[in-house]
Amino acid sequence: MSKFVAERTYRMTDEDGNLVISYVVNKSDKTVGLLAYDETKGAARLDVEVKPHKSKRSLEQNRMLWALLEKMAKAVSYRNTTITREECYCIMLEETGVKYELLYALPQTENELRKSFRAVRNTGEIEIINSKEYAVYQCFIGSSKFNTKEMAELIDAVLDKLTVLGVYDSEIELIRRSCGV
Repeated sequence: MSKFVAERTYRMTDEDGNLVISYVVNKSDKTVGLLAYDETKGAARLDVEVKPHKSKRSLEQNRMLWALLEKMAKAVSYRNTTITREECYCIMLEETGVKYELLYALPQTENELRKSFRAVRNTGEIEIINSKEYAVYQCFIGSSKFNTKEMAELIDAVLDKLTVLGVYDSEIELIRRSCGV
């Protein structure tokens, strides 16, 4: 199945009164659009799925987010207690209402969970099921699935949290200005 991004759509009616919908494909997606046409031109029927294009979060947004989370982690760590930026990431995902799943798993499977989910937090709870101890994990899909708007909202929330924590420096100000906050 081919996927491409269309810039515009048109609606027409053919001479038999059938609806004809066409898509305008520009730039680098032209080749993929042509491949999709070639793959399907002889087919009697097609399954078509159309949805609005969402731009992916930018690499620059990703860099900003992790730089801010590093500052947050340093700010909330104290004495012999180190809070990681990954834990701060989980905190911010939860505070911004990102959905997560609670999973019961044997403690030795935590590394496997981390391969499937971007952010995994051991809640510290233990459940006994069929006389086996299961740890309770909070599993987030994470910001890798965010579009640029969702990523901007997460960055804004981290900036707000840093303000509450009293953390401020030139890098934070530069990020704040680039985000228009």
